[in-house]
Amino acid sequence: MAKKGEQMEFETQKGQKYTFQHPGLRESLRMRDRAKTEVGTSSELLYSEFMEHVVFTADGGRTNWDHFEENGGLSEVMKAAAQFLFQDV
Repeated sequence: MAKKGEQMEFETQKGQKYTFQHPGLRESLRMRDRAKTEVGTSSELLYSEFMEHVVFTADGGRTNWDHFEENGGLSEVMKAAAQFLFQDV
């Protein structure tokens, strides 16, 4: 399992490059808990947490909804980020 501060480079099938940075086990679980609603986990809330704390552009910039509107790859990147965070939880 990745540990707090560890990074991983990720490249989409279209060649877009991202850096994932692990916020630590406790913060990962808190992010998942903050995304829970009365009816389950909200993808919108969870992805927003990932964009704020985990997924960065290759040059270290922040990602947001507009970034993925313009560049695509949201599902691919978020799935990889989830695996990076929760692979052994």
